[in-house]
Amino acid sequence: MNKRNVIDTEKFLMLAVKAAKANGIVVEEEKELIRRYSKATEHHNEEDPDDSYVSLESLTAYFETLSFPQKKRILFEILNVMYSDHLFDESECNFVYDLANRIGVDESELNRILSLYSNGSSQKQGSAIAC
Repeated sequence: MNKRNVIDTEKFLMLAVKAAKANGIVVEEEKELIRRYSKATEHHNEEDPDDSYVSLESLTAYFETLSFPQKKRILFEILNVMYSDHLFDESECNFVYDLANRIGVDESELNRILSLYSNGSSQKQGSAIAC
């Protein structure tokens, strides 16, 4: 398996957009975070990046080739997008579990990541993330 050292920022941006859309509602906080991510890509001039040309399957096939620490970092960043509005609903939870499964992060490790994320976000925001 090819382990990449650098993450493709365009693919990450498209994954972040799909994550923001997971519950069917993209709020301003999610849009703002995606705009910040967009500045690191060639899409930095687009107000709302278009993810329609790329499937979740092709994105997850790419992210599956990353090293385990990179996969964990991707999951943390995706949680940042989803939790930027301080809400994390069932559809977002399902998206994260599906994403983790697709890229090769088992459920016990994802639960550990969620716990670490929750502890960090609750210290900053005063509320915890739960699935």
